[in-house]
Amino acid sequence: MSDADAHRAFAPTPRRREEFRKQGRFARARDAATVAATLSVVGTLQGSRTTIGAAVDRLFRATHGNLAAFATGAYGDAFRVAGESLLAIAVPPILAAAGAGTIAGLAQSGLRLNTETMGFTLSRMNPAARIKELLSPKRAAVELILSLLRIGVIGYVAYRISLVEYDDLLTLGRVPLDVSLDAIVRAIVHVVLGATLALGVIAVLDYLQSRLRLAKEMMMTRQELMEDLRQQEGDPRLKNRMKARARALAKKRTLQQVKRADVVVTNPTHIAVALRYNDRDPAPVVVAKGHDEIAPSIRREARGFGIPILENRPLARALDAEVPVGQTIPAAHFAAVARVLAYVYRLRGRGRRGTRRA
Repeated sequence: MSDADAHRAFAPTPRRREEFRKQGRFARARDAATVAATLSVVGTLQGSRTTIGAAVDRLFRATHGNLAAFATGAYGDAFRVAGESLLAIAVPPILAAAGAGTIAGLAQSGLRLNTETMGFTLSRMNPAARIKELLSPKRAAVELILSLLRIGVIGYVAYRISLVEYDDLLTLGRVPLDVSLDAIVRAIVHVVLGATLALGVIAVLDYLQSRLRLAKEMMMTRQELMEDLRQQEGDPRLKNRMKARARALAKKRTLQQVKRADVVVTNPTHIAVALRYNDRDPAPVVVAKGHDEIAPSIRREARGFGIPILENRPLARALDAEVPVGQTIPAAHFAAVARVLAYVYRLRGRGRRGTRRA
């Protein structure tokens, strides 16, 4: 065990699990598709015995019932009937096997389309990792045990079932052909089902072994866990830079709106609310507002454009708390704002600019 593996003491995060799945690394049983396909074929053959029997009968009659037709070269109908019979016999089991195998695969991997694994990646062409995995003594021992278990169990089960059917098969020479065929098919089905069920048990063990091995591989070291969390949450320095840039942009947009204001109402230092009122506005509108570090910038911008600044603490606090930027003030503040605007209009009439307490 390497030092890295020795320190894998942390459970995998959802992001790490998703990365493993994207790489095609998930718990699976290699024989699951084989078991599902075999059972589906046996079930299809059993369920369509009548249809298959009729197709076999037509096939036999077309190829052996009229040998004179082949001698005279009139074998077109024989080939047609033979082709139809073979399709009737082979197509249903093939479709059933393909469908069952696909369902078994989807049950293990899940229904998802991963376009990343479709492209060419040079790292996947490197056989070093696969060779290292195959040469691992522990992995090789597990694979050998599973292979021997697969061969031994399936062979033993098939042998035991064949012994049970052996005595009945020896008596088939004294019974009609249809009876003997039915007995042979039944014996074959018993052997196949027994071997398939044994393989199914091995597939369950293989799945559990694969799941335990994958769970161990997904365990994380402390460094991997911290790196994963950092990537999920984002680099703190990058996040701080992005936040600072967002604040700068918001501040810039706020200051750009100050020049449209008629008056700025302040707290006096912590809050500044810029108001506009013209013929197109149904009521005074808050065009910009800010507090703490933005409020001084609003006041400075207002002075640059010659916009009056009035100190009114209750009104500034109320407008900052109740009115979003771009919205008209509520009726409850009409009177207070009207007094402020009236003072502004008097200042404009006198040609004066400046800061005043209201």
